[in-house]
Amino acid sequence: MARVKKGRETDEPIHIGRVLAVLREALDWTQSDLARESGVKRGSISEYESGKSTPDVVTLERLLSAMRFRWIALDFGRWFVDWLLTHCRIPEGEDGPGATAPPLGTVSSLATQLSADVAATNQTALLLSKLVVMLQEEQRAENPSSESDNQDTPARDRKAEQRAAQALWSRIKPLSHTEQAEALRSAPSEAQRAVCDLLCKESQRLCEEDPGKATMLCELALVAADLAEGGEGMRSKLRGLAWAHLGNSLRARGDLEGAEGAFASADEFWKVGDGMTDGIEEGIIFALKASLRRAQRQFDEAKHLLERAWLLASDPTFRVQVMVSKAKLLEEMGDLDEAAALLRQVKETASPEIEARLLLRIWHNLSDTLSKLERFEEAVALLPQTRAYLLKAGGELNRARLMWTEGRIAAGLGDVEEGIALLSRVRGEFASRD
Repeated sequence: MARVKKGRETDEPIHIGRVLAVLREALDWTQSDLARESGVKRGSISEYESGKSTPDVVTLERLLSAMRFRWIALDFGRWFVDWLLTHCRIPEGEDGPGATAPPLGTVSSLATQLSADVAATNQTALLLSKLVVMLQEEQRAENPSSESDNQDTPARDRKAEQRAAQALWSRIKPLSHTEQAEALRSAPSEAQRAVCDLLCKESQRLCEEDPGKATMLCELALVAADLAEGGEGMRSKLRGLAWAHLGNSLRARGDLEGAEGAFASADEFWKVGDGMTDGIEEGIIFALKASLRRAQRQFDEAKHLLERAWLLASDPTFRVQVMVSKAKLLEEMGDLDEAAALLRQVKETASPEIEARLLLRIWHNLSDTLSKLERFEEAVALLPQTRAYLLKAGGELNRARLMWTEGRIAAGLGDVEEGIALLSRVRGEFASRD
């Protein structure tokens, strides 16, 4: 039986090389023509159009300028290619352009079944977790002097475990994703709890720069959670932590539906592990979910979740993160004055010892908010220190985001040409990254 396909075989974004090919063909140019006009090697253009590599922003600008296209042409070209692939392809099994498309019920039913299978698997894991926790509680009731409840058990050296986890991750980081998972499975169970926590934190950092890699780290965190010692209650708590960070990475990728499902799993596992703290920041799941609610424009619930996260926060750095998130929420709710006031408070009270990535967020967000309030003189005064934190924190997307704010400030101070140049540069940065 012939396979039935939708118009699009994948939901992956259209590679920018395909769009460049469409623009070039629209001019009836060959790759050699474009190479001659742009000064870019024909072999490089061929690799771009075949999707083997992606042009950087400077090269992309040269190609567009040679064809005399504006940046917006990339958006229209991408839309055109996507529309063709979605609506104009003939499903396999049809004879030609005049044939009638077969019903898509098969695809729909398969997708529904897959979703049901995933949900059933997750539910089975939850039921097993609850059963094991129940049996452990019964065992403790029958034998209250068990080793797990012995108050004389020496306290664990969390810092040593964190160092061991960092050493393990540094060793397996260069490996492929499959090899990393295998290496984790062979690591000692006593190291898995710290490894899970480390991978979750790394994924949160990567969400701003590379959400795809952040998702892969969360998948590894789930592997570590399954192998951690401390009983099923602790493993469930760690699974909840990993699922919440997975939801956060999906949110950063724009997959809000997938993120919603991940947070539902996080909630269930978190409940099973209720009472198992052991150094886990209790408010983190609420702070991460607040970011999803903000993306969904459910502002009241996002604000409530951040308030819960603040009340549960124990780590000073996490408190700062919650306040920065609240300021961003206030900005998107339209309360720019209150957002700026909160960020200024955080800037003046935050320890200079916290990580540069968080300091960059504070200073950049404050400068950006002030520019939206048209308080350009105050905003520009923050830029030198913001750039200094950018040098420490790094990240190409961080640089592009700051350039966006710099463009708005430049225009607001009267240098419209510089503002347009900076914003066009940012446009190219994002386009070159698909």
